[in-house]
Amino acid sequence: MPTLHLQSAKIERDRFRGETITNGKFLNCDFSGADLTDTQFIGCFFYDEATQLGCSFNRAVLKDASFKSCDLSMADFRNTQALGLEIRESKVQGADFRGANFMNMISARTYFCSAFIIKSNLSYANFSKVVLEKCELWENRWNGANVLGASFLGSDLSGGEFNHFDWRSATFNHCNLTGAELGELDIRLVDLEGVQLDSQQIVGLIDRLGIILVNDA
Repeated sequence: MPTLHLQSAKIERDRFRGETITNGKFLNCDFSGADLTDTQFIGCFFYDEATQLGCSFNRAVLKDASFKSCDLSMADFRNTQALGLEIRESKVQGADFRGANFMNMISARTYFCSAFIIKSNLSYANFSKVVLEKCELWENRWNGANVLGASFLGSDLSGGEFNHFDWRSATFNHCNLTGAELGELDIRLVDLEGVQLDSQQIVGLIDRLGIILVNDA
């Protein structure tokens, strides 16, 4: 099957639902409102370097969709239905996730989230007010990401890179942060209740406070 290459195309709602697309190129394409439930994209490009524009997935259904080794830089994921979305080993710099819904509502007050965003570059992505609780979010680069009002309660953020990152702007209680580069995290200003840290991280955080940790062995 020849490699799929589309440019400035409007994607019909059910065109790729449940399909597996490998090494495709989608330049300046409009996936808004498309149903991509169970669709797999492997090694695909959604970013046009010439115009520096990403694709629009605004209001798309991304339930259990998967992007592996893809370039999703500058993509518009606003208002997507994204329960179970997988993004793995991909470029996602500057992508906009505002309004993306990773939740399954069981009742008016009960819900759970599901997302697998792993080993990806999320630098300068916008997660403002997004709820990603108890999700698999490890080994990502979060440098400069906007997480104002977001909730990562109980998620696995281990091995991440958090430079130029405002820890005060989101909720991180009960997260796994072991092995992460914590940037300018100030334990005096951020609620770290239930957060998992390793001993090397703790030494670094205490050192910033001017406290000398003495080995009493």
